Amino acid sequence: MLIRQTLLYVPAQLVGPLFQFVAAIVWTHWFDAAGYGALALILAAQELIFFSCLGWWSHATLRYLGEATTDKQRRRYRASESGVLVVTSLLQAGAAVGAFGMFDLPTSPGLVAATVAFTISRSLLTYLGDRARTEGRVGAYTATQIAGPALGFVVAFACVALASPTPAAAIAGFAAAQTLGALIVARSLGVGVTFGRVDPRILSRAFAYGLPLIVAGAVGWVSLNGIRLVVERFGSLEAVGLVSVGWGLGQRLASVAAMFFTAAAYPLALRALQAGRRAEALEHLSLNGALLFGLLAPMAAGLAFVTRPLAELMIAAPFQAATIAILPAAALTGALRNWRVHFFDQPMLLFERTRLLMALSIGEAAMTLAFCVVGLVKGGLVGAVWGCVAATAITAAISACFATLMFGLRLPLGHIARFSAATAAMSLALSSGVWSAASPGRALAGAVAIGVAVYGACLVALYPEVARALLGRLRKRPARAA
Repeated sequence: MLIRQTLLYVPAQLVGPLFQFVAAIVWTHWFDAAGYGALALILAAQELIFFSCLGWWSHATLRYLGEATTDKQRRRYRASESGVLVVTSLLQAGAAVGAFGMFDLPTSPGLVAATVAFTISRSLLTYLGDRARTEGRVGAYTATQIAGPALGFVVAFACVALASPTPAAAIAGFAAAQTLGALIVARSLGVGVTFGRVDPRILSRAFAYGLPLIVAGAVGWVSLNGIRLVVERFGSLEAVGLVSVGWGLGQRLASVAAMFFTAAAYPLALRALQAGRRAEALEHLSLNGALLFGLLAPMAAGLAFVTRPLAELMIAAPFQAATIAILPAAALTGALRNWRVHFFDQPMLLFERTRLLMALSIGEAAMTLAFCVVGLVKGGLVGAVWGCVAATAITAAISACFATLMFGLRLPLGHIARFSAATAAMSLALSSGVWSAASPGRALAGAVAIGVAVYGACLVALYPEVARALLGRLRKRPARAA
């Protein structure tokens, strides 16, 4: 069931992050370091505003919408939903304007207006994605994941290339695409402005569940973007731009890998728990954790060997040196954090222990800021990134203890051992460096080919029963077609 549901979500989980990865590269060829830094801070500010204003309702929808089974209950929920979306949109508009003072960003009427529209439309699209996932609406969920990053990038690039090569033009392009996507998806889901009585019981329950997650989301944002905050305060907007390329690419690559196995697992576990099958719910999470490790471990290890050709081939020259130095550690941070958030943290959401998750997130944020400052002082931008690695690793270890000891989550040690062995064999093959003397394009292609071949061969050897089952299915297809 988990594998089938996961495959249904693959297009949504792949296309959006892929375009985010492409955008992070393309903007290095259009903006200088200061412009790139401003764009990165605006994108980061939107995430914080979403967590602070709408994140609580989004989490509550994911957790409780399935319990509204009668027409009366659905009508009450829609009326409450409408009120929340209207009020939080106004709050987000004010927060978006305030972000310019918070980050000391260069202001202009066009950039401020574009940022307000971008913030509201991006948050609404994110919420609609959670709404669609709760109802199992794969098509609508896919649309939310593609409209912003993919369609948004296309429109933003057109605005930059044809109108004005500025962050304001890029933000305006994203806002236009996101607004269109949100309107279409909202209509398909039946979400809109509804005139009805807001149910205080729905709001109070949602707020009680989601309030700790507002704090957790906000401090989680600090953990993810703390390095930008530290560099902006102790450095310059140009330094933010330089660090943001490698940091952003590392996070996005980890997210692309992780998202293959994150959209389907939690809803399946929740349904099993609601049906009284606690062991089955935890087993869904355990299998998901094993699959996540099998993707994230080789991604982080392999990237350390291909960072130089990747940067030389794709990144604009002024950003290359910083990206080469930062990207491996950034990818390791992203891998550790995604594995924790989508595996060890999940039982806390499943069993409504959000205060524990909030405390864990606060600790991670505090360590991230402290370790980043120390790292920046001792080792510059690279030291700051390794400070993030240390904070993320410690938090993951603590979360693993909570998940296993308090909630009974089973660590898939057998799968972890096999995936680790395959990753080690791949790393050994890549360490030979036989491909490194070629041009950047050939070196990158050669390293990827070697890594995929070795890792894939190891998995076939370590999982012979799975390999035989897949081979059997492939052999049956031509016979059916005949």
